[in-house]
Amino acid sequence: MNKRSWKIIYNNYDGLEKKAIDLISEELGGYILRDKGRYTIHVLACEKETTTSFDTNAVVIGVYENSETIKKYISEDEIPYNGYVLKVMDNPENNDLKLVLITAKAPREVFYGAIEFADDFPVKAAPESGSLRFIDEAFDQKLPDYYSASAPKTDRRAVFTWGNPINDYKDYIQNMARMRLNQLIMWNDFLPINAKEVVDYAHEYGIEVIWGFAWGWSRKCDTIDLNALDKLSESVIEKYEKEYADTNADGIYFQSFTELTEDKIGDRLIADVVVDFVNKTADRILKKHPNLYIQFGLHATSVKDHMEYIAKVDPRVEIMWEDCGATCPFSNSLEPGTEEEIARVEKFTDQMISLRKNGGVSMLYKGLSLLDWRGDNFVHQCGPFILGRAGTRIVEHDREVMKPLWRSIQAQWYKNGIYTYNLTKHIYQSSRRDVTIGMAGQFAGGHWFPVAFCAQMLWSCDEPYEEIMEKVSKRRIVDIV
Repeated sequence: MNKRSWKIIYNNYDGLEKKAIDLISEELGGYILRDKGRYTIHVLACEKETTTSFDTNAVVIGVYENSETIKKYISEDEIPYNGYVLKVMDNPENNDLKLVLITAKAPREVFYGAIEFADDFPVKAAPESGSLRFIDEAFDQKLPDYYSASAPKTDRRAVFTWGNPINDYKDYIQNMARMRLNQLIMWNDFLPINAKEVVDYAHEYGIEVIWGFAWGWSRKCDTIDLNALDKLSESVIEKYEKEYADTNADGIYFQSFTELTEDKIGDRLIADVVVDFVNKTADRILKKHPNLYIQFGLHATSVKDHMEYIAKVDPRVEIMWEDCGATCPFSNSLEPGTEEEIARVEKFTDQMISLRKNGGVSMLYKGLSLLDWRGDNFVHQCGPFILGRAGTRIVEHDREVMKPLWRSIQAQWYKNGIYTYNLTKHIYQSSRRDVTIGMAGQFAGGHWFPVAFCAQMLWSCDEPYEEIMEKVSKRRIVDIV
């Protein structure tokens, strides 16, 4: 078999289809274009589809309605909602050749299909010798047949992060996209001066950007003056109009004064006061920007016993629940807790999902890498800054610092990830596709295993836990430390 007897066939080289073709060219080329120890400069042919007959092995990629080749071998009803089909088969016109078909009804899902071919298929195709899999030799032989029709269980799969640890925003966004995450919530004390540039780059990968800022949140939420909320509301609206409205972002995220263990500030019930404040402020913003997507970062600890008030949050505002229990995945500790605590978290999760039938619901998983809050190790942003353009020296420094920290987190996910898997599966059984699940943490500097593993669970829990663990561990791009 001539391992270089491959070409890419496409119909549209633009947008996310372009990203998909670029990915296939890069990843497939890495297997077939070079021979170890020899200096050669082979390239991979990429041709527009003009025929349905090919004289080489071919990857045919694109939106379903645009490819006659794909229509010949895949029926439209095989493509799942918001999903894709990846099919590897013998070419019916020449059984010595293989056809790889990657398709969906929209460009973003075509890109997701290309990711599966790049990250998961080579492992399946690799020759074996005993317990060894020779992945670098996957394309040295005739490929096995393969079929995958895959789709996410929820429409949004998010990450929440602070802006200052992102040293390379392009690398960060590319890693997110490779994990098929599609919403980036970034908290900043000061809006980055390159905010629009970051948003536009994320949009290239089909990722929403939600800017996070405070609506009364501080490190000491109990010091807020509840008699000055009208003034605070004015300042929030002014800040949005002055700084965020023109960044091309998809929405805003805010935290208010709920990050407390007690349920009152003075003699006033937090749940009652915060809902009134949030509804009035959001209404004023939405009157001018009716299509703005707003997330309310709500810490459950101070309101969990007063859900009747939280049910009154404006249905146009999505609640992003945080600190929803003392066990994983809502606690920074990955320890599962007792059976009673696990059951309590599951019950509260059901409450969150069913609380507002007409309002969006999101929740943040923790137990991933945080900032180091100790003493001088944590420094607040000192002013507007350039996000994600820190340079090679800082990128390499921070990556080396983070590796041992991720190793510890990784070990905990090996041990206790099953509890997060079980809760995720339970959430998906609620039948609400609009439930957004996000991961909260500091993810910069790599394609870290715990994040990739959790992202795969957010995509789908149809596979057993052990199979997801194995699949993610075998991906070449994943950093296992």
